[in-house]
Amino acid sequence: MKLKKIASLMLAGVMAVSMLAGCQNANVDPEQPTDPETPTATGYSVEMASNLSDAAKKDYIAFEDNADDLTALEDALGNMSWTTTAGNTALPKVVTAVHDWDAVDTSLVVKDFINGAGLKENQLVYNDMWNALLNNRLEDDETVKYGLLYVIDGTVDVNKALKQVANKVENLLENLPNVNVSDTARYTFDYTVSVSVANKALDVIDWYNGSANFIAVTVTRVPTAA
Repeated sequence: MKLKKIASLMLAGVMAVSMLAGCQNANVDPEQPTDPETPTATGYSVEMASNLSDAAKKDYIAFEDNADDLTALEDALGNMSWTTTAGNTALPKVVTAVHDWDAVDTSLVVKDFINGAGLKENQLVYNDMWNALLNNRLEDDETVKYGLLYVIDGTVDVNKALKQVANKVENLLENLPNVNVSDTARYTFDYTVSVSVANKALDVIDWYNGSANFIAVTVTRVPTAA
């Protein structure tokens, strides 16, 4: 009799524990599904764009980094020796167009970057790019790509340098047309602006080793028949 009573008490204890566990589980909120994370836009192109006015960031202009541009830039800089600026030629403290920089080896850099990035113009000159994208009435039906190349002392903060670049290209971007001017064939245009930055070690003067940041800006125009 005592054994039956003990067994009954044990069974009752097990049931009580089970019921308590069930109540505790019932009070736990079911796992809530998590919202997918929204990818954050990053890169030099977006950073440069953050310094532009709304007028330069129209809905038909996208800002995206281009890995091929960066590869072409890094390859082109292989033309520059580390003694490029030897002889006390100073690295520019503000963003300067490469074709205006008083240093050797830059002509080969320009040529190779144009070829490697698949650019249309031959000197990476702002006025040429302006005329090609805003004044040129040819090639409306073709995808075309133009570019600029700047240089600045490598000790200048890159984001500060990109702010200077934005100031240089803002007027161009503000005036990019969404449609062509033609009496026969009509096209709408979309653009992708890509910014690449590559650092190159240079011997600024005989006793000081520095570096320069080269900043490329390319604009790709894609037409769509209207």
